[in-house]
Amino acid sequence: MSRIQGSRGATMLVGLAGFAAGVSELVDGELWLWVETVADVVGCSGCGTRAVGHGRSVTLVRDLPMAGRPTVLVWSKRRWRCPEADCAVRTWSEGTPEIAPRAVLTERARRRLAGMVNVDGDSIAGAAAHFGVGWHTANRAVADHTDPRIDDPGRLEGVEAIGVDEKRFLNATPTSRTTYTTRIVDLDRHRILDVIPGRSRDVLDGWLTQRGDHWCAQIRLATLDPAAGYRKALEDHLPQATLVVDHFHAIRLANQAIDDIRRRVQQHTLGHRGRKADPLYQIRRVLLTADERLSEDRFQWMKALLNAGDPDGEVAAAWIAKEHLRDVYRARDKAHARRRMIAFYIHCADAEVPELNRLARTTSCWAEQIFAYHRTGKASNGRVENTHMLAEKIRRNAHGFTNHDNYRRRLIGRLGIKWPTPPTARIRGCQPHSAA
Repeated sequence: MSRIQGSRGATMLVGLAGFAAGVSELVDGELWLWVETVADVVGCSGCGTRAVGHGRSVTLVRDLPMAGRPTVLVWSKRRWRCPEADCAVRTWSEGTPEIAPRAVLTERARRRLAGMVNVDGDSIAGAAAHFGVGWHTANRAVADHTDPRIDDPGRLEGVEAIGVDEKRFLNATPTSRTTYTTRIVDLDRHRILDVIPGRSRDVLDGWLTQRGDHWCAQIRLATLDPAAGYRKALEDHLPQATLVVDHFHAIRLANQAIDDIRRRVQQHTLGHRGRKADPLYQIRRVLLTADERLSEDRFQWMKALLNAGDPDGEVAAAWIAKEHLRDVYRARDKAHARRRMIAFYIHCADAEVPELNRLARTTSCWAEQIFAYHRTGKASNGRVENTHMLAEKIRRNAHGFTNHDNYRRRLIGRLGIKWPTPPTARIRGCQPHSAA
């Protein structure tokens, strides 16, 4: 006996084209809704003869929740038979674009699941639990709705400024090394363009080659960290673009020099690594702080501990070198920056500290990219670093990744695509005066 009673209100509530809804009941807290198609006349796909009924089978498929309850559609699926004895088509089951064969989710439920991951930021496991399906089923739904958008050439159109940086993907284990990825970000629209395994010149060179000469000719600006491989690839493919090393990456080199000198002096003077009571260890963080952010008391405290733990003034010289390099980025214009860079070189040479000589040589190799910071209106890799932070939130939410394809899909789906979201209309124009 059919449970479909042709309730027009229930059919409208379900909203599946070509279906009629009937009886509903609660089963273990879930709403089970019986549905069937409304088609009564079906032709054979082989000969076109009108088919006759050949029984029914029941298919369970999960749908969007209704009124906050998980919903299962109980589809009373018709089977049809061709009455022509000579037709090669014997029997078949009816189908619908809204429910794929052997699917456990309706297509609109799969779209909503993908939206929970790409738009709302849920993890695959969280979205799968919401619909009561397995992780692999949820991941396939996300892939089916995300990969076509990732592969769409139009996603990369209109890009004029890019940022390139490396980021760790997997930490080292007893059997494998640390693996890295190269991330390319659209600086104007703040979107991830791609996540490529590896961090070498060849990796970036291959990606730019795939984009083609026309795409590369549109790039006017590229920001990067001081990596020679990245610079060579960008110079080869983007000869008309301005390359910029921003203040974050340049000052990070100076901070690394401070840490290297501090550790060396610590070992030389005390014969062990830094400990809680050691003068240089106490000020390890203060040495990396900008001068203008130090109060007078804090500065005097740092100075006193330097006098106690830095007998030759090498750590103090490194701190001053870092401030000289910061002054280069705070210059009024490119000419002013060049004069301040000369002061930085003179200080590093006079200090006669090996780590500062290395820092000066590295900075000299990247001087033109540093001066381009002023020529381009203080362009920076800040938006690339911001995407690193957002990507780490996605990684933590997913409890880590081991598959690069899934990792790339999650990052681009969440941070690289602008998904259409329906606007929400206001019920009232303004809040009532009585509202708290």
